[in-house]
Amino acid sequence: MGNYEDDYKKLLDKHDHSDHASHPIVGSDRLLDVNEEMAADFAVSQPALYGERSEDRHVERVEPEALSGGYALGWVSLVFAIASWFIWPVLMGATSVVLGFIAYRQGARGLGGWSMAIGLIAVALNLIIVPFYYAIT
Repeated sequence: MGNYEDDYKKLLDKHDHSDHASHPIVGSDRLLDVNEEMAADFAVSQPALYGERSEDRHVERVEPEALSGGYALGWVSLVFAIASWFIWPVLMGATSVVLGFIAYRQGARGLGGWSMAIGLIAVALNLIIVPFYYAIT
């Protein structure tokens, strides 16, 4: 049994010292800090911060223009959804659903969701509930 444990420790030591990694980690001894150097050149007044890198890290950056466009469209679709309760429920409600979906996809999740829900309720009330009301009365 002792021989097996020694072989296993040797195998682990050999694996730790091998340089066959497919993607070297930036910031380690294997590769110079290329990304940080370039970032330090472009960021004039910002200090360069060095941190530990991991291969599975994924950062999604959202542009401020995209956020403002989504929120503006979200507010427009919310106005259409509220207006659909008073005038042209099918046309305004369907428009608010489409615009709300686009706003939802652009990052305004709350405004887009509310616009879609209010617009769908207005369309459903006009197409389903109102005809039943007139059929009964």
